[in-house]
Amino acid sequence: MASRSWSSPWRPAAADWGDRGSRTELSEESWYTGQTGYGIAVPNYMQTRTIADLNSSSASMIVGIEPGAVLMHRIGENVIPEYGIDLELVEASTPAMLAELRRAYVAKEPIVFLAWSPHWMNAEYDFRYLEDPKDAIGPLDEPAELHSVMRSGLQEDDPVAYALINAMKLGIDEAKVNTLELSINRAGDPQQGVRDWLEKEENREAVQSWIEAAKKAEQ
Repeated sequence: MASRSWSSPWRPAAADWGDRGSRTELSEESWYTGQTGYGIAVPNYMQTRTIADLNSSSASMIVGIEPGAVLMHRIGENVIPEYGIDLELVEASTPAMLAELRRAYVAKEPIVFLAWSPHWMNAEYDFRYLEDPKDAIGPLDEPAELHSVMRSGLQEDDPVAYALINAMKLGIDEAKVNTLELSINRAGDPQQGVRDWLEKEENREAVQSWIEAAKKAEQ
């Protein structure tokens, strides 16, 4: 069994997996070779450029995600008091935040929300991450490494799957990951979404090395 943190806003450090004992292991290298993004964002049709400008943004709230997300705590405890922000930080599920983003985006209404990349929202909407001149967010918005998580013993039990997972790399162009997620989201089915995404030759070329690694392990 393996999992892939395609779009997690929780950002656990790689070292945090150490306390899970012998149950799991990380992939040898990060599967995402692009630069991650994480922070407070607004659609490009708004004029707001920095967190310091939020009080004049015409928005009434910051649409957040689950209360357990690290950035939610940082916004409430550091960002809002540091900048004297009058906007209310609203907790929501990630699907609820994305639904509100879609509604406001279609209506061209002002909205402030939490965003991260890679994620399909970056391919679906035109928006910007706000600058943080006071560095109130701290290191949370710095680029992070994304690894696959596998159960211990997978290499012995299924060397082909293990080789395939370790060979997976995306993100030299972040659009690769974002459009893959968007394709899956639109299809409503992971397998069909991947098939649709692979219809483009450039995407088929991106996964060819994965397949070759798996075939080599099978020999």
